[in-house]
Amino acid sequence: MLLAALGLIEDRGPRAVTHRSVARAAGVPLAATTYYFSSIDDLLASALELATEEEIARFRVEADELLSAVEVGPAPAERLAELMLAALAGERKALIAQYELWLEATRRPALRESARRSTEAYVELATELLRRVGSAVPETDGRLLIAAVDGLLLEALTEPGEIDPAGLRPALTRLLAALSAPVPERLPAS
Repeated sequence: MLLAALGLIEDRGPRAVTHRSVARAAGVPLAATTYYFSSIDDLLASALELATEEEIARFRVEADELLSAVEVGPAPAERLAELMLAALAGERKALIAQYELWLEATRRPALRESARRSTEAYVELATELLRRVGSAVPETDGRLLIAAVDGLLLEALTEPGEIDPAGLRPALTRLLAALSAPVPERLPAS
C-alpha cells in the first residue's frame, strides 16, 4: 500500500492520496487501507518514512563512494556531480515524490520528523565531505552545500530536458572550493 501511495505522489502529488485511490492502486479492498492507516496524514507519514529509509540506505552507499573520492579517484565535485546526474536520470519520479512530501510536511506536522531525518542524513554526509576538504566550519557549510544541491536538483527537475553536466561540474567545483576556503576573521562590510 505504501508503494502505491508513493506512486500516486510521484504521478499526481500528495493531494492525490486518498484511502480509495491507494486501495485501487494497490489492488486491495478499501477496508485494508483504513485498517492500517487511520488517516491520510498517517498514510502519508508512513509513505514518507518508507521513502526516507530507502533513500537513506541508498544514500549511505553513495556517501561512502563520495567520501572515498576525496582521498583517491575523481575530485569530490566531479563525484558529487555524477551522483546528482544519476539521481536525475534514474529516480526522477522518486526525487519528485521526495520533494513533494517535504513541501507537504510544511502543512502536515505528521510528516516533519521523516523530512527532518532525511535532510539530516544528507547534511551529515556534506559535513563529513567538507571536513575532509578543509572547511573551517563544516557543520554550517554542510547545510549550505545541501541547500545548493537541492536548488540545482529542483531546477533540473523543472527543466524539460536533462541537466547540463558541463554546467553542473564547474558550479560544484566552485562551491566546494569556496566552502573549503578559510573563513576570514571579519567579514567585509557591505
